Amino acid sequence: MRTNIRVAGIIFYEGKLVTAQQNKNGKIYYVLPGGGVEDYESSQDAIKRELREELTIDIKKFRLSYIKEFNVKDKGRVIELYFYIEEYEGEIKKGFDPETKESEFENVYYADLNELNNFIFYPEQLIDIIEKDKENNFNGVKHLGLHDYPEEK
Repeated sequence: MRTNIRVAGIIFYEGKLVTAQQNKNGKIYYVLPGGGVEDYESSQDAIKRELREELTIDIKKFRLSYIKEFNVKDKGRVIELYFYIEEYEGEIKKGFDPETKESEFENVYYADLNELNNFIFYPEQLIDIIEKDKENNFNGVKHLGLHDYPEEK
């Protein structure tokens, strides 16, 4: 079973959470910007690269805040690392993947934390804890659990 590692950034701009709006098969949802760790790349280098590609910013100060694990049916394990971005340079705007010359998402969306329950947001485990963790400056690392995907409903 293969293990894939993904990284994502928790970034606030003017008090709002920076998210990437996605549209898959007509279903609109929001995620934290990020992507996969490439072979021979550290997770720290990956978060820097992903946010440079997706949001055109250079992150300067960041720290690990959350870890989530899930099993993808018939495909293996995924470990997601969520980094709180404390400092960055540049203007946040929709970037693109340099290999495909296309964006991986539709729009940058700035979400109020109290509206995350109003739309589809992943990882949904953050909805109830991110506001309190922001107030505590994201001190410590939290494990969001081991889940199966797709989840049985």
